[in-house]
Amino acid sequence: MEFTHDSIRKWFYSYFAEFTECNGNPKKVPNMEKYFTEDLQFISYILGVKRPDDREGLLNTMVHPGLLESLEPEEIVIDEKNKSVAVILKVQFKEESTGTVFPLKHNCAVYNLINDKKGNMKINKITYFTEHRSPDEPDMKSLMKKYRQQALGS
Repeated sequence: MEFTHDSIRKWFYSYFAEFTECNGNPKKVPNMEKYFTEDLQFISYILGVKRPDDREGLLNTMVHPGLLESLEPEEIVIDEKNKSVAVILKVQFKEESTGTVFPLKHNCAVYNLINDKKGNMKINKITYFTEHRSPDEPDMKSLMKKYRQQALGS
């Protein structure tokens, strides 16, 4: 895939749409593997999260059935020369069992991209920053862990 502003923007909108469709569901999360290199580095600036993590670790964070998560790009900045993309994301969680919609958050991620041997665009590094939450808000990390443990039995 040629690394142009238009092709990358289109690719990322597809990525975020599929993320929103797949996340939570342990049967659909593996569909996201195609977006990442096998040696992906995921560096998350969330307290208490393993740094750096790998592709399996990132995919595992997406498993939380019953807790829907949507990522919507608000702004995408593309650096064609360095094959990097910075994205400001609107992140929304909804608990299916109660219908509770949690406060919208803004997070930021920097994605480093490569073309694999077949010429397909892949993310090989994500540096992820989250908006600070107030002490009055629910701890989404704990909720995600609860649903992941229910789904995976661990």
